[in-house]
Amino acid sequence: MKKGLAALSLMALVAILAFAQDGYQPARVVAFEKVASSPQHPENADKYKISMQVGSIFYKCEARGSVATFNDWTTGKEYPARVDEKAKTIQVKGPGGDVTLNITGKKG
Repeated sequence: MKKGLAALSLMALVAILAFAQDGYQPARVVAFEKVASSPQHPENADKYKISMQVGSIFYKCEARGSVATFNDWTTGKEYPARVDEKAKTIQVKGPGGDVTLNITGKKG
């Protein structure tokens, strides 16, 4: 039993270290909203407003993508993400593929 627990702990530690090495860390979806399109603004048909929490910092973001890209995104889910403060983007490894979020605000 102790060997199994030790092996499990070691595997978890290796996974965490591998996760951190590529610059990605857990990011939780705090809010998710599809922007409504209208005849006056058809360009909003593929636009989303997303709030993400990375560590203790909250980011307000916007992104564009197909419905398939954001199909499984819901509040409370966590995805691996890498924040680029200089470029004001967050790269997220979502279930529908990699997504780049444009940071529009930051709190924390």
